[in-house]
Amino acid sequence: MGEHQTPKTLSRRSAPVIETATGPLLDALLRYRAYRLLWTSSVLTQIGQWMLQVATGWAMLQLTDSALWVGMLGFAGGLPFLIVAAPAGALAERFDRRDVLLVCQAGALLLSAALALLVFSGLATPFLLLMATFLNGSLLAANNATRQALIPGYVPRSALQNAVALLSAGMNTTRILGPSLAGPLVATLGAGGTLLFQTGCLALALANTGRLPSAPPAAQLNLPFLRLMAEGLAYVRRVPIVLGLILLASVPTILVFPYLHLLPVFARDVLHLGPGGLGLLYTVGGAGALIGSLFVASLRRVRYRGALMVGIIVVYGGVIAVFSLTRWLPLALGCLFMGGFLGAAYMALNNALLHLAVGDEVRGRVMGLYMVTWGFMPLGALPMGALGDLIGVPGAVLSGALASSLAALLVVWRVPALLRLQ
Repeated sequence: MGEHQTPKTLSRRSAPVIETATGPLLDALLRYRAYRLLWTSSVLTQIGQWMLQVATGWAMLQLTDSALWVGMLGFAGGLPFLIVAAPAGALAERFDRRDVLLVCQAGALLLSAALALLVFSGLATPFLLLMATFLNGSLLAANNATRQALIPGYVPRSALQNAVALLSAGMNTTRILGPSLAGPLVATLGAGGTLLFQTGCLALALANTGRLPSAPPAAQLNLPFLRLMAEGLAYVRRVPIVLGLILLASVPTILVFPYLHLLPVFARDVLHLGPGGLGLLYTVGGAGALIGSLFVASLRRVRYRGALMVGIIVVYGGVIAVFSLTRWLPLALGCLFMGGFLGAAYMALNNALLHLAVGDEVRGRVMGLYMVTWGFMPLGALPMGALGDLIGVPGAVLSGALASSLAALLVVWRVPALLRLQ
């Protein structure tokens, strides 16, 4: 593999001036059929994932009456991203990417159906729920890494930012729609019935994926699998822009995003709200995330998108810091909305810039490593929760938010070319 040159999107000018204009918001969805199928499949899959999370959490609570066991489900679902995402990215460069996606979605469908039968029959145990959640997380990690590698094959480079942001908007919509559907389903059909409903969503997703055009790898790579993965890691390490973007993806995920796991504590002990108030906190944050994704999707001519991304990350930490300090509900809701907006905007920009910075011959491996960062949030929640026991949850969230802004500035100091990405 030859040395990768600095992306052509870099400019020698140093002033971080940003000019923006808006274009058709749904451009990629309206113009490219294959992308539309991929988007629909991804959204249906993610709605199913929310249903699975709510249903298994409820089933686990009924079996154990333990918040610890319910929390272990979240950890079991996030851990596979650290283990599976990078190998899945390498697989996407050895096999047809559409076929890999089909296998992942078919496996998730079968797992959901089997889990529904276990719950209906009364054979589900806490250990089986944990195992099923881990297996589902493994399939989801492989699915997401492959999906990321597929996007540039279905839209031209000029539409890539719009396509990435629209997919992010779709995922953030499911944050609102998924739990809203799953809650009443669990109440009326029980956990087993909700899992069957999820199976139906996954079947529709699989049908859409089956209609996608074939997506063979850009080149035939006959290297041993471990060597292929090692070269992908070496590529990321030697290209500063790519390494910097992945580091910037990691920083808020570890240090800021875990506050979402601690919102129940804020609702009960800080803002003195009940379960309905907790739902309001999540909904407001999800609405902000949706609008933030659509904002990035609407951007067209942007000078120095890297500077915009870095500015968003720094301000994001500041907004969550203010949230951790406030005890006034209107200000807390405003911070959560802006936090959702800024967090989603930064993720969409970071993802789009990473796609633009790499070639298709390494895209699968790079996006697999990028997806590893998604597994950092449940890991970050553990030390933040432990710190919360020592100094209080608001203090722990404040420390993480401020550390995130400082760490992002440190990354940019080491890789200043990030500010000139266009």
